[in-house]
Amino acid sequence: MVDPMREHNPGSPSVSRRRAACLMGLAMVLPLLAETAEVRPAQAAAGFPQGPVTLLVPFPPGGGVDIIARAVAERMGPILGTTIVVDNKPGGSTSVAAAQVARSAPDGQTLLIGTPASSINPVFQPHLPPGDTRTVLAPVGRVATLPYVLVAGPALPVEDVGELVAWAKRHPAALNLANSGAVTAPRLAGDLLAHQAGISLTHVPYKGGAAAALDITGGRVHASFAQTLEALPMLRSGARALAVSGLHRSPVLPDVPALAEVLPGFDVTSWNGLFAPAGTPAPVIARLNAALNEAIADPALRARFAAEGVEFVGGAPEALGAHLDAEIGKWTRLRDGANLQLD
Repeated sequence: MVDPMREHNPGSPSVSRRRAACLMGLAMVLPLLAETAEVRPAQAAAGFPQGPVTLLVPFPPGGGVDIIARAVAERMGPILGTTIVVDNKPGGSTSVAAAQVARSAPDGQTLLIGTPASSINPVFQPHLPPGDTRTVLAPVGRVATLPYVLVAGPALPVEDVGELVAWAKRHPAALNLANSGAVTAPRLAGDLLAHQAGISLTHVPYKGGAAAALDITGGRVHASFAQTLEALPMLRSGARALAVSGLHRSPVLPDVPALAEVLPGFDVTSWNGLFAPAGTPAPVIARLNAALNEAIADPALRARFAAEGVEFVGGAPEALGAHLDAEIGKWTRLRDGANLQLD
């Protein structure tokens, strides 16, 4: 008869033998588990892409973001061995498109072309979907950067920023500025201008820059902060460039002053970044990043857009993450320092 005390005694020979057997079994199984963990991401990358990839653009067709997205998608698709389908999903100051990507399967098949709103929304409307960009989306890589141009149409009788400020002070709240959404960089640029210049203005929201351009050149809206891609055609249609929004002048508009020359420290620029849903396997992110960098290195692409003030950036996913962090920090300081509340 087996002595139960001996059977459960940790120091008994039988228990020691069982413990040794268990440890030996674990020693055999753990390498297999580790190998499986390594194979799964590799399999995810090897199986990507599964058919066409969808790139969501948070603005209507024809605007600056859409133009850049389509040009990059056209070159990235063949590199990945598939087609990248551009799907325009405007609305909610880009949150409609961002939320759809955040809800998508984390497999790299659905992507977002991010904009400054990707850093503005978490600061000014953190309670709305999709939430903090840093937690719901995964950075793939930086795409491009370009300044905004403060463009005035025929309805605004001014030739420079000084005259605009003087006119706005003579006509309180009469100045109206078009923007591409209530919580976007062009809107914020207008608020920063009003704050630093001590004037008041009225915002006129549009779903995209193309529609706003028509109303500005048609004299129905006074002005807007437009990306150079959208501003240059407006200038050819008779609008006037009062200033560019960055710290320095733009090479494509060398005679147009930077707003920082008139309002020290003024710096609001447009940028684009490629994002995937959070949780997308690292090998898939790496493959998308490599394809993006190869696509935007195309000399023909760079030459085409350089004439329109677009600088392609590229780099690792971590560079986009760091840029997003810096932008969120900037908007947070602006919100708190100027007591800005966007509706």
